[in-house]
Amino acid sequence: MTNEQMRRFAEENIVEVAPVECDFLPGDTVTVTNGYGNEIPGVKILGFVSEIDPDFRPEAFIYLDWDCYWFAVSPDKLKLETRQSI
Repeated sequence: MTNEQMRRFAEENIVEVAPVECDFLPGDTVTVTNGYGNEIPGVKILGFVSEIDPDFRPEAFIYLDWDCYWFAVSPDKLKLETRQSI
């Protein structure tokens, strides 16, 4: 994906407020545990899905700034590293 495709995806799909209560905020830096159990540190949260799909991975609603930014993850896969000060 190009930067333009990522920008367009973000504009069309990512919102600043989580659709359900959540301990994470856009801009937070987190460690992600992937499907293989590997921890990937230093990943930023881009934002959230605008609406949860109850039929497809309803627990996954957080978008990350990494190689598969279009694939939302669930909060239980994340550990907060740092929070961007407001």
